[in-house]
Amino acid sequence: MPTQSATNEVTISGLLTLLRRRRPIIVATTAVLFVIAALVCIFMTREYESRAEIQVAKSASDGIGLENLVNPTDMSPDALTENMTLQTQANILQSDSLALKVIEDLNLEHSKDYKPIFDPIGWTLGLISPGGPSDPKGASLADSPKRRARVIKIFEKRLTVKPVSGTRLIDITYISSDRNTAADVVNHLTSALITYTSDTRNAATTEATQWLAGQLEDVRKQAESQQQKVEQLQGQSGVYALGGTDSTGKDASYSLTLDRLEQATTALTAAESTRILKGSIYEMVKNKDPELLSGLAGSSLSGASQGVMNSFNLLQTLRGQEATLQSQIATDSSKYGSANPKLADERASLASIKQQIQDEAVRIGERAKNDYEISQGAENALRTAYEQDKNSAGQLNDKATQYAIAKQEADESRKLYDTLLQRMKEAGAVEGLKSTNISIVDPGRPAGKPSKPNVPLYLAAAIFVGLFLGCMGAFFVDATDDTIQSFKPVAQDLNIPLLAVLPRLGEAKGIKSPLFKQKQLAEESQSASFPRLAVIEGSGTAFAEALRGLRTAIEFFPRDQGGAPKVILVTSSVPHEGKSTISSNLATLLAQAGERVLLIEGDMRQPSFPSRFGPSGDPQNGLSTLLSANGSRNLAPAIENTPVAGLHVLYSGPVPPFPSELLGKNRMRDLLEDLKPKFDRIVIDSPPLLAVTDALILSHIADMTLLVAREDLTTLKSLRRASDLLDSAQSAEVGVVLNDVSRNSESYEDYCSYSGDAYYQEAGAAHV
Repeated sequence: MPTQSATNEVTISGLLTLLRRRRPIIVATTAVLFVIAALVCIFMTREYESRAEIQVAKSASDGIGLENLVNPTDMSPDALTENMTLQTQANILQSDSLALKVIEDLNLEHSKDYKPIFDPIGWTLGLISPGGPSDPKGASLADSPKRRARVIKIFEKRLTVKPVSGTRLIDITYISSDRNTAADVVNHLTSALITYTSDTRNAATTEATQWLAGQLEDVRKQAESQQQKVEQLQGQSGVYALGGTDSTGKDASYSLTLDRLEQATTALTAAESTRILKGSIYEMVKNKDPELLSGLAGSSLSGASQGVMNSFNLLQTLRGQEATLQSQIATDSSKYGSANPKLADERASLASIKQQIQDEAVRIGERAKNDYEISQGAENALRTAYEQDKNSAGQLNDKATQYAIAKQEADESRKLYDTLLQRMKEAGAVEGLKSTNISIVDPGRPAGKPSKPNVPLYLAAAIFVGLFLGCMGAFFVDATDDTIQSFKPVAQDLNIPLLAVLPRLGEAKGIKSPLFKQKQLAEESQSASFPRLAVIEGSGTAFAEALRGLRTAIEFFPRDQGGAPKVILVTSSVPHEGKSTISSNLATLLAQAGERVLLIEGDMRQPSFPSRFGPSGDPQNGLSTLLSANGSRNLAPAIENTPVAGLHVLYSGPVPPFPSELLGKNRMRDLLEDLKPKFDRIVIDSPPLLAVTDALILSHIADMTLLVAREDLTTLKSLRRASDLLDSAQSAEVGVVLNDVSRNSESYEDYCSYSGDAYYQEAGAAHV
């Protein structure tokens, strides 16, 4: 006998067998989902998709060009910086600010796509959770939090922004039930992005220019004052040049003190220029506005110092992470709801990144201030050295020296003023041009055909999901179904021998015949002149041959008393397992073998023999009448002949009030003792074992008990219970007969090792 582990081993062949056995579930599930998908495709609103594509060029300068004065080295952005810039622009496209602007400009709130839809989940949650104050009446969309949140959620659900990998391109798609609206939205969104980036850049340029204008006025006054001093010294000394010019075009100086003073003047002028530029940077970042600092992050202005440059890069990275998290929160909120635990983690991460942005903005301001103070200290130190050299030169009391010094200072001041003035004019020109690094590659155009529903995709998905759910349902039903699906559990789990596996009546190989209905059979048999028996109507069928195999197994069944059993009891665990069919057809086969056979209808509660052999000649005479008789019994009137030679029937007779009491007290045993000499074989059809005790009583006086089980009906639990009852009652030899097994099943093929039709003559009707 196989071990339990071998019995429960899962194999591919077993899984395929299970799926074939449960294919009605799979087919039904797939068909239902296919029909649902078809109905969705028929009644679903057609939606159109419009697509636009924009290009994000390299980050433009801030418009002032101050970085060229501080750090003239070319600082081209690397791949990481460009990728962050591209992702930042993509996240700005998905921001609430641009979404709200597009919704208001195109009046999308009152369009068909934005009509409120009843949400049963949200309505239910609103009953148990506070909803907050209502929106003010007559307020704008921007001042109505609930309306704004709802329309932005719908807008984000219909909008898709995707950077194209390996390029500077961003694809923008929008889905709407109106093809023109879809095109208007993507075009309006790209225009809003261009306006936003231009305004941000111009705001930074304007703020820096305003501060620089104030500094430029001080430089101009200083240059004018120094020029007046030169003119005064020139008039006092009357000297315009001393000894000609040197190779650089400067006035020649014959004093070491004058040379040192000239160098100190040049260094002081450079330090003063550096201080002004670093002061300009400090003023630009002084307000610590992350949005403004993010707009400056792409330029090389941060080259003022390595620390400030690193802070700008880190700030840009944090801004990109912030935009990505905001987009992810909006997507997850739409997909999972605002109460999802994942959103809490994402909001905590967003808050942490915002705090880091604020901290980094503060650090940028501190570093810029530190750079400014360092440059100011350097200027002060150079000014001190300059004053010392100037005092030394002044001690010469030489008007020519004073003139040279004043002229040098005036020239340097004028040069600085002209340079800064040129930069400020360029910034004004850039501000007037409204420059931006965004360009439109493909504008949005109305679509020619709807993008939703995608009929082939929906139907294919329905078939795939239907097959998957059907298989899962098949596994679940099979796991929870305790009915017998194969002869193996019967042969392995019970201590009772399996005598026969009977195929389904009227089923040829590869053809599924409907199960016979008892009511129809009874109606047909009322007018039939011959018994409705499968072995007569189809003597060459697979069922008849299997029943002959059962007859042979009974003949050679080992018995303690020796010889073939004379009294055979046919019973089952529960009703409708085919015991009456088997008992009547088995009795017919025994009679056809030349024996005198008596078939007793032992089920006195629900008689069924009239539907097979016709009504009794004397309804008031039968088994219950013989068992109720006191004294001697007259057997002849109760036993009726049948058209089958050698087969006699004892009907159940009138239904008694207590059938089990009639069978007890040795009445049935005595009756059988009277019948045995008159017949070669007695077959008793009894009620189910688990329903009433009649069969258990009869099993004591029968030579052999056939316990009938039916595939797809009898459960292993009920069969084990019936077997335990027979075993505990010490009944005679017991054998199991598995009935109604489909010839198309692997179980039948495994048992019989033959499933063809060459040796069978299948009847057209199926009778159970």
